[in-house]
Amino acid sequence: MASLALRSSASGLLGGHLTAVLEAPTLLRPVFQPILSLASGTVVGYEGFSRFEIGPARTPDVWFAEATRVGAGAEFQALAIRRILGVAEETGLPTGTFLSLNVSPQYLAHSTVEAAFATADPSRLVVELTEEEAVFDYRALRRAMAPYLRRGVRFGVDDAGAGFASMRHVIELQPAFVKLDSYLIRGMRSRQTIRAFLRAINGFTVEIGATLVAEGVETPSDLAILRETGFPLLAQGYGIARPSAPWPDLKLAVTRAWRTDGDSWSKPPLRRRARAPGVGQSAALPIEDGVNIGLALASSLRRAGIDDIEALRMLGAVAAWQKLQTIEADAATEWAVVALEGAIRGIRWGAVPSAERRRLVAAITGITAG
Repeated sequence: MASLALRSSASGLLGGHLTAVLEAPTLLRPVFQPILSLASGTVVGYEGFSRFEIGPARTPDVWFAEATRVGAGAEFQALAIRRILGVAEETGLPTGTFLSLNVSPQYLAHSTVEAAFATADPSRLVVELTEEEAVFDYRALRRAMAPYLRRGVRFGVDDAGAGFASMRHVIELQPAFVKLDSYLIRGMRSRQTIRAFLRAINGFTVEIGATLVAEGVETPSDLAILRETGFPLLAQGYGIARPSAPWPDLKLAVTRAWRTDGDSWSKPPLRRRARAPGVGQSAALPIEDGVNIGLALASSLRRAGIDDIEALRMLGAVAAWQKLQTIEADAATEWAVVALEGAIRGIRWGAVPSAERRRLVAAITGITAG
């Protein structure tokens, strides 16, 4: 048992404190941080974290590292997962959002960790693989990921560009989300190399269908620069909202950045200027600037009468695909309907939940068969 291992460990006081958490799980308090889509100005997900309600005052990573050292790493990761999922279920994960949790690659296949995930809705779950240790056997890690992927769970690579979470993680694992290390985001205004890096990695993630997440957005200037790039990034950090009890609101300065009046949301200025809104209306994001929508698909959509993302959202992916099919059958592919759904959600096509992808493909298959 983990508690026996902790009591007999040489860590003494720390071992006793960790045992106390296992025996009183409420000492591990879940908090949640919003993940913002820069393409839509809306929250698309939340990341769950754990806070230890015991002394001495230590950061969570120190406590989890201590648990690993005394042989209870899997038990503590499983406890954190159960606590986060339990609070999310009790309070109700907001509609249309996903929940992201961190897991160490070495514990992904552990039966205790697998059991902790058993009650989660896989279509709304993202498992972030942490960077705390090197991965020497990617084949074994892919085998560990396989049961989760079959259920429809999506994966993310955490802190890409730092430590062991190198770009090899992204190449080997083909994740749905790539989270950039916060160091790469902070202070971007004076570091042209970071902007160049964002351009390069955005091009790479476009090809594999992954959604890029910028962590460490701490200031309004960081957020402004990310918006100015025109890339359909997700963003997360204290400058957007601090981790807190479910479900934290965005900072007022962030919400104002997407407002055109007191009641309406507008879309961020991406690669081209949006159409000027009328009185009491929100600015409409041109269809060319939607996530996954290149110039060729945008041209076909415009011929089908779909000029902006709001029109696409009102129609829905399947109805938009039908209109596309009547104009240009060759453009109405299975990939296109998934890409349209991603554009509506503000994420890359590869990050659309697998269950939703199957539903979309089945829907258009029924249309063509009829």
